[in-house]
Amino acid sequence: MYRIKKEESLLSFLKEKTSLSGREIKRALENGACRFNGKIERFGATKLKIGDKVIFHLPKKVPVGTLKVLYQDPALTLFNKPSGIISAPAKEHYLVHRLDKGTSGVLLMARTVPIRKALEILFKKREVKKIYIALVKGAPRKRQGTIENKLGEKGTCCGQTFYGASPVGRQAITHYKVLQKGKGVSLLELHPETGRTHQLRVHLSELGYPILGDLNYGRGATFPKQVDRLCLHAYQLFFTHPKTDKKVQTTAPLPKLFKNFIV
Repeated sequence: MYRIKKEESLLSFLKEKTSLSGREIKRALENGACRFNGKIERFGATKLKIGDKVIFHLPKKVPVGTLKVLYQDPALTLFNKPSGIISAPAKEHYLVHRLDKGTSGVLLMARTVPIRKALEILFKKREVKKIYIALVKGAPRKRQGTIENKLGEKGTCCGQTFYGASPVGRQAITHYKVLQKGKGVSLLELHPETGRTHQLRVHLSELGYPILGDLNYGRGATFPKQVDRLCLHAYQLFFTHPKTDKKVQTTAPLPKLFKNFIV
């Protein structure tokens, strides 16, 4: 642990205290390697003040490109993406949709251009059904409900765009159900009817129950120390295969961290 003795940016401080490059530090910050006054901090531009406490360590590296296959046929593949890596096409595959870097779970890729186009049409028609599981801070009073509003860009900070409710935004609909409650946290099942950027993260934050580990939309919240990632998981994906017309249902097992919070 470091005790700050002068005012400077977090990035400058870590450059001085480690042998890492600025890019390596930023990557480590994005992966949850730093705690600033007890909270995970992902922004190198954060200003440090005298007396602040900083804990910095390198997280375990996730080999980029090593995705576990959940289902595969000659036309498409469904992978289990780990938290902490970007949604990028695997070898000889085409990306059809994306998951946030911190989100884990089912990621669909096409193996041919015609199948990619067919799958993109299914997404546009909302014929791909998705179920997410999230660990949130607190406990919603209603066992289930629907969040519906318009979302749009609200501003930028440190190179990242933030979204929120906006009268000129695009319609966003999320259905939720409380699965289990733990000590100060809840496990929710989420059914996004629309697919707006950061939709689930924004909706849950505006509802008053930010997703654990969400340093963008839950910056005012204090999360348990063992949370080192965004606790949002793409659990299941359902769609009709564009080539065989058969129903495809794929499940990505729930991460161990999620189970640790629920009795």
